[in-house]
Amino acid sequence: MWELIKKWRYAGAELTTTERREMLEELFVFGKDNQLPFYKRMAFLLVISTIIACSGLLADSSAVVIGAMLVAPMMRPVMISAAAITLGWSHYLYQALLLVLIMAIGAVGIAAVLALVAPDQLNISEQVLARTKPTYFDLVIALAAGAGGAYTLTHKESNAIPGVAMAVALLPPLASTGILLVFGASDLALKAFVLFFTNFVAMVLSGTLTFLYLGVSPRKARIRSASLIRNYLLVFMVLVFGVSVPLYFYSTEVWYDARYKANQSEIMRAWLKENDFLIDDVRLDEKRRILFLKLLGPNPPRSVETLHTELESRLRIKHGENFKPFSIEVLWTKTASFGWPPELSLQSDKLGLERDYSARLRVHPWRWIGIQYANGDWLKPVHRQSYVLEAIDEGSIKISTYCTSGTAKYELSQEVISLDLDIALDEKCTAAKVDKRFISDLNQVIGINIGDEQLSLRLDSDIGVIYFEPVRQ
Repeated sequence: MWELIKKWRYAGAELTTTERREMLEELFVFGKDNQLPFYKRMAFLLVISTIIACSGLLADSSAVVIGAMLVAPMMRPVMISAAAITLGWSHYLYQALLLVLIMAIGAVGIAAVLALVAPDQLNISEQVLARTKPTYFDLVIALAAGAGGAYTLTHKESNAIPGVAMAVALLPPLASTGILLVFGASDLALKAFVLFFTNFVAMVLSGTLTFLYLGVSPRKARIRSASLIRNYLLVFMVLVFGVSVPLYFYSTEVWYDARYKANQSEIMRAWLKENDFLIDDVRLDEKRRILFLKLLGPNPPRSVETLHTELESRLRIKHGENFKPFSIEVLWTKTASFGWPPELSLQSDKLGLERDYSARLRVHPWRWIGIQYANGDWLKPVHRQSYVLEAIDEGSIKISTYCTSGTAKYELSQEVISLDLDIALDEKCTAAKVDKRFISDLNQVIGINIGDEQLSLRLDSDIGVIYFEPVRQ
């Protein structure tokens, strides 16, 4: 690398002395008299841009956050760092790095103060959370943006600087770090800071390489400072490589997250298809060994026990003696399908209206499996064979329970059904409580659906579903 730096020439023509001087005077602050006004400007712009960024993040406004990126003054010390490495100016490099450090601490502190005095918020906004998922592409973008920033500075393309500032967010991740620390989410705050650090080191490295390629450093200066330039380049290359490795694997977790993996599982896919569900969200609590499922579907999930049994069996085979018990918790949201205009929309509603379950209900008796309520609780009979529902004719239905039996009236029209049960119970019977609940829920039935292997009766207000299986002779 030493010899390469010595011989590195700009492809075409190096910058002229005048061009080089103008670029350096625009970028660096020469003279002690000019440094204090410069630092004052940096401090003022940092405070203003952090206030804008923090307000946009807390208000969940992407437009305001973009405005803060344009005002933020952090692009300049980044480019100063890159140019100082190119020229072998250690003093200016250390000054720039110290300035970046102070500005980073200041931005985090200002954001934390603003978050403390802001109105209480129940949830962390999406704009803040967006800065907690650094991926491999963020590193690639930062490398490209650093090269773009260096090029625009050397070719007076000042109108392109705002685009570079927007492409790589240096300030919003810092503001997010301060906000997340106030929320007590230190793990997310660390990820937001990693995004800032990734952008910073990547931009310095690509900016340095671009400045070298464009001939910002005269050939004699490169020969004289080749060892110094090489060492700084190696440091930033190691930093970029050190960041890229965990970013790559974290990107895999983000892209192939729990939802993706759940949809790729054969057991999960079969269970979702059988129950007509879509996965809205999946989370895994490793510490408490809980699998959280957020599901969307027309009916409550009735076979979570089956899913748990199949997953447990697969995991026992996979992990053997290292298998650890786990549980599943489900949050179910009911969905409905409809469209407009009716003649051009999905035909599911039309087909539903054409269904006539009266004949299918009388084909054979139905044995009670259980009742699943909207909160996930189940009521299952101990003596399943004793609980049978049998339609006698178009209006009468025979109900048998463990403790009693009787005949009730029902009305059925398409998918709408109502039952009127007035059956006396023996309170001394050992299953009286279960029978009472079973009959009470039957009186709340409002909907019916019959498949090849299942009868389901939907309860009023969507509080649950009663499931039956066919009793074939």
